Amino acid sequence: MTEISHKKENIIFKIFNPPKTNFEDYYDQARYILSFKICLFLTFSLGLLTIILFSFYGEIYSRITFVGFIGVLTAYILIKRTKDHRKFVLSFNIFGALLCQLSIYYIKDQPHISDGLWMIINIIFAFNTINKKWAAIITIIHTLSFTLFFYFFYNDQLHLIRDLNQQQITATSINVLICFFIIFYLCWQNIKTNNYAQKQLRKANESLQSQYDIINKQNIEKTVLLKEIHHRVKNNLQVIISLLRLQSRELENEEAISKFKDTTGRVLTMSLIHEKMYQSEELSKINLNEYFNSLIIDILDSYDINFKVERKINCQIENLDMRSIVPIALIFNELFSNSLKHAFKNIEIATISLDFIQLNDTTFRLEYFDNGNWVEPLKKDTFGVELISVLVDQIDGELKFTNSPSTHYSIQFENEKTV
Repeated sequence: MTEISHKKENIIFKIFNPPKTNFEDYYDQARYILSFKICLFLTFSLGLLTIILFSFYGEIYSRITFVGFIGVLTAYILIKRTKDHRKFVLSFNIFGALLCQLSIYYIKDQPHISDGLWMIINIIFAFNTINKKWAAIITIIHTLSFTLFFYFFYNDQLHLIRDLNQQQITATSINVLICFFIIFYLCWQNIKTNNYAQKQLRKANESLQSQYDIINKQNIEKTVLLKEIHHRVKNNLQVIISLLRLQSRELENEEAISKFKDTTGRVLTMSLIHEKMYQSEELSKINLNEYFNSLIIDILDSYDINFKVERKINCQIENLDMRSIVPIALIFNELFSNSLKHAFKNIEIATISLDFIQLNDTTFRLEYFDNGNWVEPLKKDTFGVELISVLVDQIDGELKFTNSPSTHYSIQFENEKTV
């Protein structure tokens, strides 16, 4: 007995509840549910009305209602089978609009008291289930046709209404009652399904917000961790710098001391990058203007010079991909250090210029100048020159050098991603 009742419940559930679908838009999902329920409700309503009109008015007067019943029943079955409502609901709404026109102009000896209500039902149904354009077209059709109908047939309708017998008045009253009940049901279901869509959308937003909070928390944790890593790397490099400086104090050979100083400068250059990284609000970005100025100050502090250095930094690039910034920084360190060591003998004011510009989306150029008179030409086989060449190759760049009338280095390279 329980199994039989359970089967009956399953059948009823399948009839009165729409099949599950996976619409991406929650409002499309809501319109699908609304279309299913309204088609089902209209099937029962038009079926009942067909029986009432057939009983009180006869076969002729119930034909259009019966055709409407077949149409909405077909739409219901197709929506249930295909799990899609768009084209079937649009077709039925257009079909319903045509039936309303057919009713008021084809059946001439019947009062059309309730036809205006059926037009309103058609309009509400269209606005709730299909797009605004088609709903507006259906509204215009009903407005014009019903206005013209009463303009030309008003007196005939008054005569037909006065001649109604009691049975026909009862049938018309039931028709009007059904119409108002359908209008109520349409509005109620529209509110209900819109609330459903808003509830589903709210759940989705809450889920996305929750995921966003988790991801944001993870990003903050990773940012803190990366900043700590950069800070520790910088500290470790500072330890290396300190060790090199301590070791250099034990040396007496000036050439060896100079090489220790050069190595210290290179490590200092990389250390400064990590320092700027953990000080930056965004780990992937370094303010290059600020970086080059800080690097110049550190290099000047490491050399014992007796002349004034005027620096001109023109860096039009705020940020650069980390793949390129380390080689560029080391190249600048080598060029600046070499200028201080070899270019400014017997010069009171030394001028060093750096122009760093972006030629297009991916192409960059670094221009380095000094106004010095080099005591001896820079040898191609020295470590510093070889290091510059290796670093230029590392960024797939092209190096050009001239020393007349002043020292000029030009490095052009491609950088696919700027940040």
